[in-house]
Amino acid sequence: MSKSRPRLIAVDIDGTILNSSSELSARTRNALRSAISSGMIVVAATGRMYPSALPVIREIGIKHPSIFYNGAVVRDPLSGKTLLEKGVGRDLTAEILSFYRQQGWYIQIYSDDRLYVTDSGDPRSRFYENISKIPPVSFGEKFWDLDIDSTKLLGISLDEDVFRLMVDGTVSRFGGRIYTATSWGSFVEMTHPEVNKAKGLALVAEKLGIDRRDVLAIGDGSNDREMIEWAGYGVAMGNSPADVKAAADEITSDNDSDGAAAIVERYL
Repeated sequence: MSKSRPRLIAVDIDGTILNSSSELSARTRNALRSAISSGMIVVAATGRMYPSALPVIREIGIKHPSIFYNGAVVRDPLSGKTLLEKGVGRDLTAEILSFYRQQGWYIQIYSDDRLYVTDSGDPRSRFYENISKIPPVSFGEKFWDLDIDSTKLLGISLDEDVFRLMVDGTVSRFGGRIYTATSWGSFVEMTHPEVNKAKGLALVAEKLGIDRRDVLAIGDGSNDREMIEWAGYGVAMGNSPADVKAAADEITSDNDSDGAAAIVERYL
């Protein structure tokens, strides 16, 4: 499919179509808008929460169901209609919170398109807010006893060694009971075990009557790997880790060099 024109293009947001300053460059925006106006369907496939992804989606002009929270939610950005939503569950959410509290690690909860934290002044919370542009709701110590279902949980460490401990600890403690992925070299993303971007994209393609061979997927994080493997043609950004590059049909330049735009422009 690399030679033929895709019918559907799925793009990750952070680290892919946004540069290191979390900005959408004019070149990338124009490439994606041109793809849409020439008849290709463009959808977002992101770990971001729905309200955080919407401004980027609107700037590009995406009109079709897109993938949020790493695939835990598939929603139409125009009507707001939800096609799929899978939460972690109350019991497992409480168990994960308890584990993170015991370890002394930072974690935040996404539930009903809201973001919950212990302290919005925490450097890790502020780091995330700078990226997402979503102000969190602070609960103080009551946070640890919240009895809610979560769409996603996110562990954050700005210390590389603690981050590695967090990843390994989460995977060894919960295994296949949750889907775990990493991004930004600081985030441990946790969702329902049956959730990933590939499954969300498969649902969107099926709804639109598009064969996976006609799908182009572009991403950079470990949460993009399944989607890159699933698509008819999968592209990894130059800033991707080695395992994501290994899953791809092609590696483009990095997100600060408009690597995603370079791929899309080929089909215009």
